[in-house]
Amino acid sequence: MVSTYLTFDLVNRDIAKSLGRVATQATVARDAEYYRQNIGKVRTIDEFVADYRLYSYAMTAYGLEEMIYAKAFIKKVLESDLSDANSYANRLTDDRYKNFAAAFNFGKTMSAQGIAQSEAQRDKLLGLYDQSISAFAEHTKEETRYYKAMVSQVKNVDQFLQNERLRNYMFESYGIDGKYFIYKDLRGALTSDLGDPSSYYNLTWGNAAAEAKATLAAAKSEDADLLERRNLDGSVTSLRATIASKETKIAALEAELADLRAQLDDGGDETELQELIDAKQEEMDALKENLETDRTNLESSQSRLDDLNARLVPLDRTDQRRAELKTLQTRLTAEITSNERFLALVEDFQFNADGSVPAGGAQTAEKLDKTVSAYLMKQPRLTQTQAEMIRDYAIQRLATATSIADLNLSQDKRLFDYIRSAFDLNESYIVPATIEQILVNSGDIVGKNLDARPQYKELYEAFNFNADGSVDGQAQTKQQSDRTARFYMSRYDDKQEEADQKAIRLYKTALSSVASLDDFLKTGNVYSLALRAVGIDPSEVSKFAIKKVLTSDLSDPKSYVNQFKDERFLVLAKAFNFTAKGDVTTPVLAQSSTAITQTARDYIVEKTRFLSKSEKEEARKQAEEESKYYTDRIARVETLSQFLADRKLVDIVLTANGFDPKAVNDEFLKKIFSSDLNDPKSFVNQQSDKRFAQMLGSFNFDGQGNISRDKATGAQNMGSVMATEQAYLNQVLETQQGEDNPGVRLALYFQRVAPTITDAYGILGDDALLEFFRVTFSLPSEFSSVNVDKQAKVVEKHINLKDLKDPAKLAKLVHRFTIMYDLEYGSSQPSAALLLGGGGGISADTLWALSQIRRR
Repeated sequence: MVSTYLTFDLVNRDIAKSLGRVATQATVARDAEYYRQNIGKVRTIDEFVADYRLYSYAMTAYGLEEMIYAKAFIKKVLESDLSDANSYANRLTDDRYKNFAAAFNFGKTMSAQGIAQSEAQRDKLLGLYDQSISAFAEHTKEETRYYKAMVSQVKNVDQFLQNERLRNYMFESYGIDGKYFIYKDLRGALTSDLGDPSSYYNLTWGNAAAEAKATLAAAKSEDADLLERRNLDGSVTSLRATIASKETKIAALEAELADLRAQLDDGGDETELQELIDAKQEEMDALKENLETDRTNLESSQSRLDDLNARLVPLDRTDQRRAELKTLQTRLTAEITSNERFLALVEDFQFNADGSVPAGGAQTAEKLDKTVSAYLMKQPRLTQTQAEMIRDYAIQRLATATSIADLNLSQDKRLFDYIRSAFDLNESYIVPATIEQILVNSGDIVGKNLDARPQYKELYEAFNFNADGSVDGQAQTKQQSDRTARFYMSRYDDKQEEADQKAIRLYKTALSSVASLDDFLKTGNVYSLALRAVGIDPSEVSKFAIKKVLTSDLSDPKSYVNQFKDERFLVLAKAFNFTAKGDVTTPVLAQSSTAITQTARDYIVEKTRFLSKSEKEEARKQAEEESKYYTDRIARVETLSQFLADRKLVDIVLTANGFDPKAVNDEFLKKIFSSDLNDPKSFVNQQSDKRFAQMLGSFNFDGQGNISRDKATGAQNMGSVMATEQAYLNQVLETQQGEDNPGVRLALYFQRVAPTITDAYGILGDDALLEFFRVTFSLPSEFSSVNVDKQAKVVEKHINLKDLKDPAKLAKLVHRFTIMYDLEYGSSQPSAALLLGGGGGISADTLWALSQIRRR
């Protein structure tokens, strides 16, 4: 077997040629060509993720191939405002997502036409709504955590009730109005013993509760009787009229029969007359039979009516009495509900009569779960905390199921919702019986729907039910259970997200018709949502004032909006693009907002790398000030000459892209920025360091040095396209080498990412980098289980992180790894998945994020 060092050296000796060989591979070349030819046509995120070849190519390039399926999640990443530290992508600990978002311009308007609100502005405005949802979910989670932690620590009932957070949590769980409560009643209920007739609850509510229920039942019965009497009164009147009509008709028939018989006696045509007589007689007999039925019904109805009249208010007071009964029922229902809430407190808490806490605590584990569940169920949205509780409940239920019947899906709504949410079966026609049919593949329902409903197969294979509904062993294996739980946590809130999506779609649809400020002011749902999104009540401000706000010059400190001294109106003004005349416009910058943000971020990273804590703090402050200068100035740059004339601005760009500004003179820069990226023979494309081309591609300057709207409206700028293509080649090369020798893949990967490592934790947080370090310095496999801070000290002891930017020292380190790798593994090569953490894997915070996505 060829050694790792020799294999790596063969590949790395001329890495450009190695990558070039990969680039010429038929499949790679076709995919690269397709990407380059089509990425510029993309105008929206939806178009991007809908084109599988583009989408999967980019995802693979940034090491996210295992997340290709999670389109809703990736859409949220791409929609993130990277300048906001609290944005979705920035809150993910895995930097791959931030890098992926930074590679695209989906935050910028993708049209050369004026538009009232760009995608970035729109998303930021709608992001305020997202933030409220996230804040709500976090609040629910935190309050639940606090309640569970603190209720076990209270020493007496007064300590419990005087803790506002605990008390409010209890109020919401049991439906008690926290604004109007009597401390004495709460304390009395919580310290009551239902078995003690003299307890506070029994004396205060016990008998009253029974009386209220009896009175309510009587009121409902009387109301039903009043309604019945009204119907009976009409029925009796109608029956009397019907009977009178039938009696008249019978009398007429009798007269006709007498006349016909007389004609027969007088010698009339016997055959003809007898026929008529028989027909009339039959008609009269039927009428008489019906008449008797009506008389019987009348007698019964009249008897019932007389009975009701005897004990009810007079008929003409029916409406008045029913209104009185309705008021009474409302009051009694409220009383009973209140009594039941206090009864629930008695049942769910176990404070002693003197208010102290018994040895078992204020609540048993079962009652605590009940209280928490009640709290979560009363929330307007299904949160992650509630989803986790439902998940745990479902796992426990399924673990004990021995047949389909044990699931009892028609009665157990939580389990039913858990299963159908986990497998994306939320349509209204999916009922418990449908799930049961799928679980046993009744009538080959799975096979018949393989194409139309692939979820059926997924659900069927997640369980182990036989065709008769029985189970040989367990309903789910541990692996099946874990997979189902993962599915549920990633899909549990899809339905409410769909509702959010609908509201936002309506906004987006209406927004598309806004062609001027006047349109905005008169488009109700757009105007109202926009104001409310930034915390302004439309009724508290005039449209005249809003018009002045939206036509203000944001860069002018004396403009109307800046003089307003209200951050809400400034946020609103920044969310739209109206000129001083009220026309729509689309500002185009020298760089996209994404590129500006990424440049500023990278600059701070470069200026603070490898510094000690005390040094880093001061350096960060300085770097942040310089980054602020960059973001402020680059937004005002209108030509290439303006940009190159500001050396401070240029140096920030160079530093952010990994160059030493002192090594790049003005003449060289002019040649770089005068180059045509589409010309393979241009100056920039002749440079061995492709970062120069990528840097140039991040700007929107045309051949004349002006800002090009064409360059500013694509999904990616040219630099990002080139970076994506390069990243894809690196991924393919490393993957292919790893198929034969995982060690070579590790070496290539480390060499590629080493210059971006900022501290020891960057190594420890990446399974592949950690394995490289462990092998290089012959550390035991248990090293990763050591305290992470101690691990960091070991890393710093063995590696001077500054050396990672020195090509010679980095090469020496990689050389050592290749040798140590062969010494440790020899000819027994471990799998790439083992060394690389399963190909990147899905981190815990990514799984959490998948469960939180909103859905725009």
